[in-house]
Amino acid sequence: MATIKRKKKMSDFKKPELKMPGFGAILFTIVFIYILIMIINSINSSSPVIFTVEQSSYDTDFTATGLAIRKETLVTAKVSGMPYYYVRDGQKVSKSSNIYAMDSSGSIQDAMETIQANGGDAFTSDDYSNLKKQIKMFKTGFSDSSFGDMYSFKTSIDNNLLELFEEKAIEMAGGSTVSNMLNADKAPFSGLVTYYQDGYENVTVKDISPELFDKTVYSKQTLKTENGVEAGSPVCKLVDDESWEIAILLTKEEYEKITKSSMISYTINDSSRKLTTDYEKLEKDGNYYIIVSFNKYISQYVNERFLDINFSFEESSGLKIPQTAIVEKEAYMIPVDFLTSGADDEEKIYFTQQVYKAGKETVDLISPLIYFQDERFCYVDMSEIDSDAVLKKTDSDETFSVATAARYTMSGVLCVTKGTAQFRRIVVKVSGDDYSIVEPGISYGISRYDRILLDGKSMNEGDMLN
Repeated sequence: MATIKRKKKMSDFKKPELKMPGFGAILFTIVFIYILIMIINSINSSSPVIFTVEQSSYDTDFTATGLAIRKETLVTAKVSGMPYYYVRDGQKVSKSSNIYAMDSSGSIQDAMETIQANGGDAFTSDDYSNLKKQIKMFKTGFSDSSFGDMYSFKTSIDNNLLELFEEKAIEMAGGSTVSNMLNADKAPFSGLVTYYQDGYENVTVKDISPELFDKTVYSKQTLKTENGVEAGSPVCKLVDDESWEIAILLTKEEYEKITKSSMISYTINDSSRKLTTDYEKLEKDGNYYIIVSFNKYISQYVNERFLDINFSFEESSGLKIPQTAIVEKEAYMIPVDFLTSGADDEEKIYFTQQVYKAGKETVDLISPLIYFQDERFCYVDMSEIDSDAVLKKTDSDETFSVATAARYTMSGVLCVTKGTAQFRRIVVKVSGDDYSIVEPGISYGISRYDRILLDGKSMNEGDMLN
């Protein structure tokens, strides 16, 4: 018999009750969202940074390399032998004076060996004092960056010692009586005697090139030797002391800076003597030089080919502004002939604008912002005059269409005035990597303590600061 299954009775199911959030929870959520939005906005947008204009100055001095160009004559030995010199390095001789002599008998050589064997006892206290003074002067001016000067100094000391030995040797050998037995050579002209050669003896200004200023390949050879010389070999050098020149190699920027003035101020090799002279300009094969001429001071630099020329300029004082603050703006260039003055305000300047009303020609006086003017043009704010305006010259039928006006690009900054960014014109005197020095007191310019935007491109002219 079939069993009939009864359906189980489903238990009653109770639905959960939904509770509405309270007012406090809703208010907290709104405040939280607002604060979150404000934080995000503050991260994504920052207020413009303000820079306060200050008075300042800019050091524009620099040092360049100068090349000494002189009239130099190598004197060659007429006969072979051991040369002995009557003139110290850098001293002046007159024409036909003895410079050196060749020892043919060996008497001076014997005297030299005697002096050297005695350890230089023949030297006086003045001789040693002079040597010490030269060493002290070199130590005072020495630096690691000029280590190569050590070799030139060694050569100079060697020459001085050799000169002392020779003088004592001639005295021991008989003085002037010995000179008559030697093959003496006389100066062909008056000048300074020196005892080195470097291959620059025949260089003139016409030969100037950047390669001549390369110190890394420069070679200076002493002409004094403890060995004999062959006939025809250089034995000394005679330098005309009447006139000489310094050629100075410059970058384009340095050249443009110097040539703004007809006179230059400088010192040579850190000398305390400041010179102010004129100069000659030279542009050659894309390189820039100036040439300075002298008729004195040659004895101080006769043994130097390269000279440090330290140019000095008057400090450029003015207003200091960051380079990042500088922006540019265009202005209309309108001829000054179209300016006029108003009947009620003689100080204010106007343009006469030609206007057509109801088919009739009339004129209006307009006074747009003029940033500055020169002898030919007014530089007018483009936002304050219609581009299709036609200006009329006073007491004339001549007109000028603003649409045909040329445009001039000015440099300036955005000055913060009453919460608004306003363009102010600048004229840069000196431009550096981070800052520029600009002229104070120009029309529609800036003044000390003015507040300008550090980043001139962070806002537009006329924008309101938050």
